[in-house]
Formats: sequence, C-alpha cells, structure tokens
Amino acid sequence: MFNLFKKKEATIKIIDKIWMAEAVKFQSLVEEWKKDNTIIYIFWFDETLRNAESFFAKEITEPAPLLSAREATIAYLKGKNIIFAEHYPLQQKEKELYQKLNLEKVNVWSALDEPLFQIFGSEKIIQLMKQLGMKENESVQHTMLSKSIQNAQDKIEKKVQVEHTAHSQKDWFEINLIK
Repeated sequence: MFNLFKKKEATIKIIDKIWMAEAVKFQSLVEEWKKDNTIIYIFWFDETLRNAESFFAKEITEPAPLLSAREATIAYLKGKNIIFAEHYPLQQKEKELYQKLNLEKVNVWSALDEPLFQIFGSEKIIQLMKQLGMKENESVQHTMLSKSIQNAQDKIEKKVQVEHTAHSQKDWFEINLIK
C-alpha cells in the first residue's frame, strides 16, 4: 500500500568533473595522482585506457594506477581512492558496477570532446565556456551537470535495443546507437 517494507534502492552519489578536452583531463589525472598516489583510475573502454597509459608513461616513471572496469574488484580497490576516468553510455551498466563494488560515492572525470558529449552538441558548450572566460585547464563541477549526464544516458538507453561491446566510446556509439 505505502511501500513501507519495500527495500529502497541504494542511491549512489555521482560527482562529475568535466574538462573541455581529454588531454587536459589526462593531465589533471596525473597531477591528482602525484598529490594522492592511493588513487586508482578506472576506464570503461580499452582505447581510452591505452591513451591514458601512453599519457601517464610520458609524465611519470612509476607504473600508472590505471585499470579497466572489467578488472575492478572490491578486494583490489580496498583502501584506494577511485576515480572513473569516463562515463559508460548506459547508466544502468554504470550502476551495476558501482553496486558490485559497494560504492556510495563515485567521482567521474570526463571531457567534452568525448563521444558521449559530442552526440549532445558539446562543441556549443565548449564555445560558451570559452566566451565566459573559462580556461581550458579549468574543470566544471555541479549537480545539474551530473543530472544532465544521467538524463543523456537514459535517452541513449531507450535507443539501444541490444548492446554490443566495443573497444572505444566512438565505436560503441557507431555499433549500438539506433538513429
């Protein structure tokens, strides 16, 4: 009647931090790791992971704390600070991993030149940010942005009938997004 005994779905707080360009995001990942080497960065797509590995190899001498989402386990991540270095196009798949890892709060760092944002007209947002005087190395963070990303993911989920895996975000959209 009132759902008094229905188990509430655990809410996971998602904190998005967004840069204009992926290269600047990678540089910020390196700088953040230099301040806190307990951070592990998780990537959804192999291509993004490889790009980050190349970038980190130029910037630091130690092994980079980079991990594919399919390799992420509770035991491996225990005691570490976790930052997801990109969004997955489907919100449900993200939620499933967050729940599997028992995360209550998730930090996701993204860039507006990533395919997820490009399909929603990120070029105009980048122009607006520049017109407002924002520098390329500055990030934006707000709950309204996180909600907008979740809404975009919901729209994408409605268009995907059967999901096919891909090695890059760009390929994922080409394979899965029904126009």
